[in-house]
Amino acid sequence: MLKTRFINLICSLLIVAAVFCLFDLAPSFSVSADTVDSVEAIEEEIDPMHLKFVGRLYSIVLRKDSCDPAEKEMYARSLKGGISSAYDVLYHFYFSKDYHDLHHSDEQFIEDLYTGCYGRYSDSKGKASYLSKLEKGTSRYLVFREFVSSNEFVKLCYSYNIRVKKILLTNYIDHLNGMTCIGDDYYDLDKNGNLGWKYKNAAKHVRCINEQLFRSKTGYYIIADIDNCYIMIFKGSVGEWSLYKIYPMSCGKKGHSTPRGTYTVKKKLSYFYSHGSKCLYATQWNGPYYFHSITYNYNGTVQDGRLGQHVSAGCIRLNKDVAKWIYDNIPKGTTVKTV
Repeated sequence: MLKTRFINLICSLLIVAAVFCLFDLAPSFSVSADTVDSVEAIEEEIDPMHLKFVGRLYSIVLRKDSCDPAEKEMYARSLKGGISSAYDVLYHFYFSKDYHDLHHSDEQFIEDLYTGCYGRYSDSKGKASYLSKLEKGTSRYLVFREFVSSNEFVKLCYSYNIRVKKILLTNYIDHLNGMTCIGDDYYDLDKNGNLGWKYKNAAKHVRCINEQLFRSKTGYYIIADIDNCYIMIFKGSVGEWSLYKIYPMSCGKKGHSTPRGTYTVKKKLSYFYSHGSKCLYATQWNGPYYFHSITYNYNGTVQDGRLGQHVSAGCIRLNKDVAKWIYDNIPKGTTVKTV
């Protein structure tokens, strides 16, 4: 009898289990949706200062008293990317259809840039200067870039807890405090995080070298930006170049322009004399044109230490340490592109 009852009990339990499975009534030990949401909320917590930064743009730039909360949060989250992301957010506002449809005058556009990018009203001298540029044909976009490429903009970002994101390059020379990127421009940073030397459009060169499959017979490739006076040294191979070093330079003055084109490194000279100047660590890349140090007097004192300007007879001048690094490390046959 007991055996029969036990068998009947087992059968009943099996039937109940089958019913639970059939109708998906079995107890679940998975994490609930509410728990998942709460975890995601913690992971995606937005800095309140970032929300304030974005919120002020709706009123200052777009003249709106309210906004789409989801859109506002999206822009605020992006500010974790630092000042470069703040640039992208501001660009969206100032060049949006909503702002375009306000049909603001150039004067109002400048005033809006002061309040949005600097957090203050314009000063008469600065405003007049920017209006003059617009009247002479400078685009609103280029004026906008001037605003977001300033230390005053960086300080405003810092006040909203938006920080500089540093670019990491190997074996720094003259970049002891790091670098950052805003838009397409790279900048040296000082010890306080302020913007220093500007390498205009450097990010475009970084993209272009791989997109256009630039080639070199060695593991190095050099791009010299003549207009903006800086040199970029890449390391790698075709399609896989990475920026290794970037430095300011000086190049040809009016009437003695530095030639533009694609060349290769030829010979090297530890020094040479030219027109009363001594040039150190010279690396030839095109006939009479060399990378070399700033110029020195015969007694070893600096003759002309200017960089970032068009002052040479056509050669590319660099800091002595940079010229020496190229002299010591860049092999013959390396491609040099001057643009």
